[in-house]
Amino acid sequence: MCKLDEILSKENYFEKLFLIDAHLISQKRSFSLCSLIDSDSVVYMIIHFNLVDKVCEKLKIQPISLTKEKLIRDYDEKISKKIITHKILLNLIIKSHKKLTVSMLIADIDHHEVILSKL
Repeated sequence: MCKLDEILSKENYFEKLFLIDAHLISQKRSFSLCSLIDSDSVVYMIIHFNLVDKVCEKLKIQPISLTKEKLIRDYDEKISKKIITHKILLNLIIKSHKKLTVSMLIADIDHHEVILSKL
């Protein structure tokens, strides 16, 4: 989970301050991880494609094909060349806040396992 001493010692100090423990939930199964909250991301929540198999296996869910492919913007606001074709649906708990039926796009994101939008 998110450990403050590790966070403060990392190079990207200010970015790391937006890390928070999150719990992905489906059918009474839970998967806990440390997530980045991106205050500029208004629309999308994203999960790293390397983590999806582990989450899907633990939560007994399957990725869903998007009806239309999506492109996302990188941190520098340029359109990414990474095309997103799938998502997963689950519930999300952060502290006492619960968000039901969250859609998370599956993408190759650089430094984080999950990027959450404003809740």
